[in-house]
Amino acid sequence: MLKIAIVDDEYDQIQKINQVVSGFFTEKKISISVDLFTSGEELLNDATIYDIIFLDIQMAGIDGIETGQRLRVNNKNAAMFYITSYQDYIQQSMTIHPFAFIVKPFTDEIVRKNLDDYLKYKYCDKKKQKELFMIDTIDDRHFNVNMNEIMYFSYKGERITAVFMKDSSFEIKNSLTAIYEKLNHDYFVIPHRSFIVNLQHIKEVDGKSKNIVMKNGDLVFIARGKYNDVIDSLSSYIADEEV
Repeated sequence: MLKIAIVDDEYDQIQKINQVVSGFFTEKKISISVDLFTSGEELLNDATIYDIIFLDIQMAGIDGIETGQRLRVNNKNAAMFYITSYQDYIQQSMTIHPFAFIVKPFTDEIVRKNLDDYLKYKYCDKKKQKELFMIDTIDDRHFNVNMNEIMYFSYKGERITAVFMKDSSFEIKNSLTAIYEKLNHDYFVIPHRSFIVNLQHIKEVDGKSKNIVMKNGDLVFIARGKYNDVIDSLSSYIADEEV
């Protein structure tokens, strides 16, 4: 599931973008969740890691440039679509590495074209990529592993997280939030605040007990309110693998 934020202090602009975005991804049969914000402050106070952020540059309070700069500290991978009435802001925002600029007044077709470009970028040769994750163990070992080999992460407390692989496990010193930021969100889902699970290693989801059954038999608990997210993410992963 793609997580999308739309930020603009003009509510009619929020609704317009939301309508186009929702329609676009419905046609593409891609699951999304959309959160709406009327200020940069509201977005910065939200802990969600978004995949796509529509961000108006000119807003009261913290403007879009500063909001984007602050977001980049904890979310380096989000595709930011800047919305602006002035070309002058484009150069100023380049340090944030935005994905695209949408200049007001914009048409539905412009928004859809940019979203289509995003999907082409995101999914281009995805299955051929070898994505690595750096393991820094608490006993001072450092090495890369293929993300495909990671089954799940389990938070132990005191910033200690266990990494469970197919044939081994390690303990690393990092938070789940920081770890999730480094992962491919097409393959990993957060079913509970103490777990990150690789969709590729799920055997089944037990809706009655609200547990994920991993292929090695391990059980991962699904938190209240996260069940639909897990099902949507797993369904999107399965559908994409069948393409």
